[in-house]
Amino acid sequence: MKSATDSITILFGSETGNAEEYARYLHYRLRRMNLKPTLSPLDEYPLKQLITHTTHLIVICSTTGQGELPRNAKRFMKFILKKKLPADLFHHLNLTTFGLGDSSYTKFNYAVRKIHARLIQLGCKEFTPRCEADEMSSECIDGYYQEWESQLVEGLLQSFPQASEIDENRMLMPQYKVAVSKEDKHLEKPNLDLSDGLKLATVVSNTRITSTDHFQDVRDFHIKSTELDYLPGDTVSLYPENDDNDVETLLKSQPSWLKIADIPLKITNSPKIEGGLVHPPTLRNLLKYHLDIMSIPRRSFFALLYHFVDTTTEDGQREQDKLREFSNFEEPELLYDYANRPRRSILETIVEFENNLTIPVNYILDLIPLIKPRMFSIASRSSTTDIELIVAIVEYKTIIRRIRRGLCTKWIKSLQPGDKVRFSIQRSSFTYKDEPIIMIAPGTGIAPMKSLIDQVLSEGTNQQLYLFFGCRFHDKDHLIEEFWSKQPNLHITNCFSRDIPPAKYKYVQDGLFDQYKLVGDLIINQSARIFVCGSSGKMPREVKLTFVEVIKKFGNMSDEEANKYIVSLEDNGRYKEDAW
Repeated sequence: MKSATDSITILFGSETGNAEEYARYLHYRLRRMNLKPTLSPLDEYPLKQLITHTTHLIVICSTTGQGELPRNAKRFMKFILKKKLPADLFHHLNLTTFGLGDSSYTKFNYAVRKIHARLIQLGCKEFTPRCEADEMSSECIDGYYQEWESQLVEGLLQSFPQASEIDENRMLMPQYKVAVSKEDKHLEKPNLDLSDGLKLATVVSNTRITSTDHFQDVRDFHIKSTELDYLPGDTVSLYPENDDNDVETLLKSQPSWLKIADIPLKITNSPKIEGGLVHPPTLRNLLKYHLDIMSIPRRSFFALLYHFVDTTTEDGQREQDKLREFSNFEEPELLYDYANRPRRSILETIVEFENNLTIPVNYILDLIPLIKPRMFSIASRSSTTDIELIVAIVEYKTIIRRIRRGLCTKWIKSLQPGDKVRFSIQRSSFTYKDEPIIMIAPGTGIAPMKSLIDQVLSEGTNQQLYLFFGCRFHDKDHLIEEFWSKQPNLHITNCFSRDIPPAKYKYVQDGLFDQYKLVGDLIINQSARIFVCGSSGKMPREVKLTFVEVIKKFGNMSDEEANKYIVSLEDNGRYKEDAW
């Protein structure tokens, strides 16, 4: 019989935070069964411990792009793919996996399938079956997760029969140790670390390139640094900060926090903070630079928060019951209606319940998620000193008529020439050769295409470039109008969806299909490469369907043949999507 101290390890690969949330919730659930699971991103877990300290391995991973692994899972995958690894390396491991995917994409849940298959090859044994959750299903991800978690718990109880649920009103000890320093001194200006390969840049310009009467503010954002090394297709991660007024509002909602806001904290067993911990680590600095108080609260947040409600009054009891309801799966629409639909923030939630809520500061890192860096496609050709980004400022009204602003783009909008920003560069697998290139770029999807076009034009070759650009209005958000003078090898088709009178082409799909002879010839006879970039949702799917119709019509193919042809382009790296 195994003891509850035997290691259960939960590893996650997450790009947008969804897979991480399910991993965190599962970690919380198992802790409440008196088990002692370890939680870590796939890339950050010491791999030797899979051999020496782990008996049960649980992997939760999303699929991003065209069957790609999240950034924080790629190093793990690279390791387990090494040919020299013995086939029985993980013979002692009991495995289960949970994948998050979207069945409208060809390589549905491809990431978790690859991880699962390779771990089985290396000797792992399934203790419950892999689950492939489908975002497009009527069950949504929650439905799949509940069924999988139930089977997982059943499987764990066979190995740990002594495990049992603890009382729901008993609070778990914090995972991360945070305490007020005994040195009662208030410190100076914060100093941000440049660890983890971060660099410092200076803002050169921050210019709005949509008309002032257009609903969306899009910025042409330039920064300058040194010893840069990047190529078209690479991305920049920026590290945003919370607004000082928002931080002050949160501190005032918790009087015990306000008293110690500027006293250094002693933090041990800290979660890994990308870019390193701010110095001095005061509560105010943690809230400004590291804790995502403007994010939408998730189930794991409420699972901890309800323990901090004072229930000595009827009002407090009602509020605790409400918060507890948000933390379970019994009525998921309650959480959706409270948090997701109105895009309510953690800040607003804490302020709403402040009269009966006292949050101990030593739980702050357990309760509030970390700010994640925001990634942007580079819009400039390769340079050792300069980076250009094209950034859409996120600002909208919710169904409850409150204005919401994106944390990162609100911060970017406030930056002035001379301000300093921290950043890192991520290399991509993007490559291009001498063949013609077809680029589909609605809105700010133009950023990586601009980088590629500028690069090719600077090289002075005759490589043929075909850009299909889409926006709403010619005179309001025609982002590319000032970018290029006429070039013999750059062919641009503009599509305007809201122009009056109507433009020749409304959507990029219209321009593609109308020019099916040109596009079909480029793909079939000239081995053209296709790059699609823009917001996720309908656009990538409809563009792909249009390419199928183009191939079908030009190549005189059946539906099945045309679909297989497009799939073959994806498999050969000639059809690439980048959607967010």
